[in-house]
Amino acid sequence: MNGPDLKANLETLLELLLEEREKAKALDMPGLQKVVEAKQTLLASLNPQPEDVAGMEELLRKIDEENRRNAFLLWTGLNWVRDMMGFFGKAAMPQVYGGGGQSQALSQGGRLLSGKV
Repeated sequence: MNGPDLKANLETLLELLLEEREKAKALDMPGLQKVVEAKQTLLASLNPQPEDVAGMEELLRKIDEENRRNAFLLWTGLNWVRDMMGFFGKAAMPQVYGGGGQSQALSQGGRLLSGKV
């Protein structure tokens, strides 16, 4: 792949990364899926050699920075969803004492299943 084509493809990749973040922030899952597919197709066609990217260090740094920002956004969102699912999965009933004096939690399926959200 020659220089102008490679540079144009890298600029397109940068635009896709920016669009990916906007779709993720807007929770536009169909749009996000389309952007991810376009990005995967573009990445599959790229096979630059070190000599091909000479002079494009700033563009490559920007692509790396935006990719890391997107990864952090999506990772944080995933952890937030996991935390929320953990919260809703916890028992809504307080712990009680059993006949032997040991505390025990009543299990009624969690907040979502018990209707006590």
